[in-house]
Amino acid sequence: MKFKYYLSGIGWATCIVEVNGQKLEFTASYLTDCLYDFLRSLMLLNSFCVPKDEIRQETECKWDGEPEQIEWTFELRKNNRLNIKAVYYEDDFNLDTSEILMDTECPYDDFLRIVLKEVDALIKRHGIMGYREDWNEHDFPLTTFLKLKHYIIHKQKYPIQEVQGEFDKETRSNLKYDLELLLQEINNPF
Repeated sequence: MKFKYYLSGIGWATCIVEVNGQKLEFTASYLTDCLYDFLRSLMLLNSFCVPKDEIRQETECKWDGEPEQIEWTFELRKNNRLNIKAVYYEDDFNLDTSEILMDTECPYDDFLRIVLKEVDALIKRHGIMGYREDWNEHDFPLTTFLKLKHYIIHKQKYPIQEVQGEFDKETRSNLKYDLELLLQEINNPF
């Protein structure tokens, strides 16, 4: 299994995914916030990362390549198995012709771990502001990334608490923990 994701020019990102011998390489533009959409699609499948009423069994996201497009579909199946499907469209204005570039299944946690290790390296390489400058239109998906990273390391919900603020209840995380988690390495579970 392989996942590579890098910024390949101002407003451009290239992704290489290989699962079970199926390989896809695609360069997307800033017209879609592809990294956020991709991570959010994986997060919405995870009961440790979203409230019960937001959990989904299937999610999708689109990456715009100007003019081509990739449509990702993720489905969480029995035994925490993730079905990954990637459909390629040569022209996003003509969705009649498509080609399935990937349709395979693997353990959700294994796929999430390799994705997060790459995204972790990406943010450590660019920094928050550097990522914003290179990606052009969108900020790094920090909160989504931290929720998923906390899950893959600890297999539990992010430590958030509700406390009484000056006027109303407030939801808070510990900023020191947030920053420590951002800088923490993701180790292999083996």
